Amino acid sequence: MRRVRRDASGALVVGPGSGRGAWLCADVACFESARRRRAFRRALRADVEPGEIARLQRAWPSDPGSDPGLGGRAGQTL
Repeated sequence: MRRVRRDASGALVVGPGSGRGAWLCADVACFESARRRRAFRRALRADVEPGEIARLQRAWPSDPGSDPGLGGRAGQTL
């Protein structure tokens, strides 16, 4: 499971931290489903620009088996 949240500057980050967040499995299908359902906006209770979602999508692993967790990317701005 991965947590997507906003940092102090409002950028989307993956990893632990305070505040509201959206939990997703690492599978691309989970990400796509969340994007289609606008789950990020609901979970974060804030508008999320399409460009932010696109950056997050490019950083999402295509194979969940190849990414055993955050791999040192906790708190990394995407």
